[in-house]
Amino acid sequence: MHDGGSSVSAMARHPLPLETWGKVSRTKLAAGSWRASARYRDSDGITRTVQAFGPTGASAERALILGLKERTVSNPEGVSRDMRLNALSELWFAEMEASGRASRQTIEGYRDTYRRTISPALSGLRLRELSTGRLDQFLKKVALDHPATARHSKVVLAGMLGLAVRQDAIASNPIREVAGIRQPKRNVRALSIADVQSLRSWVKAWQDSPDHEGRPRATDLLEAVDVFLSTGARIGEVMALRWEDVDLDAEHPSLTISGTVTRYKGQPLFRQDHTKTAAGYRTVALPRFVVETLKRMRAERQPWPQDFLFPSAAGTVRSPNNFRRQWRDAREVQATNGSPRTSSARPWPP
Repeated sequence: MHDGGSSVSAMARHPLPLETWGKVSRTKLAAGSWRASARYRDSDGITRTVQAFGPTGASAERALILGLKERTVSNPEGVSRDMRLNALSELWFAEMEASGRASRQTIEGYRDTYRRTISPALSGLRLRELSTGRLDQFLKKVALDHPATARHSKVVLAGMLGLAVRQDAIASNPIREVAGIRQPKRNVRALSIADVQSLRSWVKAWQDSPDHEGRPRATDLLEAVDVFLSTGARIGEVMALRWEDVDLDAEHPSLTISGTVTRYKGQPLFRQDHTKTAAGYRTVALPRFVVETLKRMRAERQPWPQDFLFPSAAGTVRSPNNFRRQWRDAREVQATNGSPRTSSARPWPP
């Protein structure tokens, strides 16, 4: 197959769509062989005459068509309108991992949302079948019971279908016009001084209760509560705090939140050396009662700088889920005392 260079001027006829060819012509040559040729508009926008040869007209045309198909390389990923969402999802996850645009934890969260929520309902559908209306109905159904999951599903679908748009498989992203998903408004109430005093009182009573002897419990629950109260940090952030993150001897004592506790699927917990978001890295001034608490802890433990403030029983990173269970146990035991809450949606801390 041969290129014949630039063909008839584009002014003489309408240009072909990119990477397509026009009518195939056959010509018998004097030597007894045949030539097949066609105008082909390359990916650079230039229309060229492409030729192939054979002992017969049909064989020359078959050779030409085969060469023209191999020449078409506009979509190396093979994404088309007939691709199923499940196949597209694997391409998108591979792209996310290769690009480094999201953390491993974020990607695993996307995979979990796809596997649990999106895949059972949509994985077999082809891209041309994923209309705005169908996606809108799907997300509304999910949002009836799980609005947060619906919002996360919308983010995942937007990313996957965005890849299809970039690969020219679909003209526009159908998720773009889906109706917004409303998040239920939480009735948040700030703790009063009396609430704080009551909370600390019943946590200490629970922690010191002889009824817990021989049972797994937090021996430093009250100290952790003091840190939560003074910083507003997430559980994972508090469990990730090390003594080197605390400056108790400065004129204005402070604490720096610089990481969080996380886990990759199938692997043990570890301290991630950055917070959930870039804005999460922060230094917080500490009130006097927390400074006194931390100084007492430091004097009792004599810790190394890299030691965790609130380690596990083995001295390693402490599981936020285990801490939540201890917190729920304390709340249940003291429920009759009227424990304060900051939100009607879920018990404090976050």
